[in-house]
Amino acid sequence: MEGVIDAVTRDLLTRDEGLDWTVTEFVRVVDARLPPRVFYKHCPELHPEQRQAHHQDAVATPSGVPVHLQLLGSDPEALAANARQALRLGAIGLDLNFGCPAKTVNRHDGGASLLRDPRRVYRVVSAVAEAVGEQIPVTAKIRLGFADRRLALACAQAAEDGGARHLVVHARTRNEGYRPPAHWEWIARIRHCLTIPVIANGDIWTLADYWKARSLSGCEDVMLGRAVLADPALPARIRHWQRTGEQLPATGWQRRADILDAYAQRQRKELPEKVVVSLLKQWLNQMRGRDSEAARRFQALRRETRLAPFLAGLHAAPETPPAAMPAFVD
Repeated sequence: MEGVIDAVTRDLLTRDEGLDWTVTEFVRVVDARLPPRVFYKHCPELHPEQRQAHHQDAVATPSGVPVHLQLLGSDPEALAANARQALRLGAIGLDLNFGCPAKTVNRHDGGASLLRDPRRVYRVVSAVAEAVGEQIPVTAKIRLGFADRRLALACAQAAEDGGARHLVVHARTRNEGYRPPAHWEWIARIRHCLTIPVIANGDIWTLADYWKARSLSGCEDVMLGRAVLADPALPARIRHWQRTGEQLPATGWQRRADILDAYAQRQRKELPEKVVVSLLKQWLNQMRGRDSEAARRFQALRRETRLAPFLAGLHAAPETPPAAMPAFVD
């Protein structure tokens, strides 16, 4: 999720239980080996100083949730060179992005554009897997295809044959973007053809969605993207239900406001005020589609450019709903 899941966000979202591991924003690989500073920018958790500060040997968030580095590109040799670079820097896992639907990325032969030819998926995965050997796992994420689903099974098989240890499947094609519905039943078809673990992704917004996605796909695990931004407590809600069978209450506005505030306090140390406000709006925009109070706050604050008034608006008491009008019968 480019421009969204940075190290600060990963830290905040992994403080509560529920997430087993996380993936960075993609490192864009074109035709050359990138310098260490690029990897550290996308994955500060790699940097020795940060690992020392948190007393960690592995690459993980401050709360100890592992962080895997994601690469995006189409040149097998360049990707292999950058895989070796990442390995030297201490990466604990490499994920290959064949799912990004962004037009700019696809025009430059990256992300989901490779799904038009399963042979290209195989060449990329196998080159990276060969580059790192058995030292760290190589995984992949795909969609059900580019324009249609005719090559979904072939692309999934190509990823496994290339050496992917597991496969995340977003249950839509590139051309379907993020439009509902997600076709979780198609993930089941892929899972039956592979021997590696398959992880379901796409439109898992609630506990009910989680159970339906697992039931239709047959997958034991799911990956959350936009949903964990829309509801930061969703992973903990799922984990609590797994352990107890009980459903926790819906996430209240104060919980959402607190995580946005914490995000702002961290980002304001490094970024200009207007940039921080823009990032807050981006996150609040993810929340508003699934929460009426978030939608109201977004509408009220969408033109605000100053940080202090924006934060004050997040924490202002909710408006009291108007009293119901008496019913009159003619």
